[in-house]
Amino acid sequence: PPCEPSTGDVRACSAALENPKYKTAFRLAATSGLRSSELCQLTMDDINEDKRMLVPDKESSTKGTWVTFYNDEAAEAFEAFKPERKDGDDRVFQTSKQPLNRKFRHVSEEVGVKVTVQMLRRWFATEMSRCGVDAKYIDAYCGRTPSSVLEKHYLDYSPERLKEIYDEAGIRVLR
Repeated sequence: PPCEPSTGDVRACSAALENPKYKTAFRLAATSGLRSSELCQLTMDDINEDKRMLVPDKESSTKGTWVTFYNDEAAEAFEAFKPERKDGDDRVFQTSKQPLNRKFRHVSEEVGVKVTVQMLRRWFATEMSRCGVDAKYIDAYCGRTPSSVLEKHYLDYSPERLKEIYDEAGIRVLR
């Protein structure tokens, strides 16, 4: 079975990241469940900072997106990073997957634990489950949209309801 990093491993990698861009990307990945491509394609227009809501507009024929959120730890890192962004590129991190993955690999090697964006996505799903979030809502945060009749037509997947569930979970990286 796939294994995700421990919370201690996630904390250690987060603490080792000094560059505000990569610290923000790491915390957003850990607390939102975004894929690395979604993280790199995320634009400033995809973020509602007041609600700490992300609405990725990823173009893919095979992967879906919906709405997800990030916690106050990621919001704090994002505020520190925003002044460093360059004009002319609306992407939040102004980078592609390769440099992002390379940086995460380097910090993993420094700390001595392997943590990738994909592993953070698994960590997010596991942590949300540990916090009591139903799998169908975790699927929604991770871009897997409802497929059953019940989920499609009778359950509330509105951004307001998803935010309420997310906030109740209280997912944390730093504790």
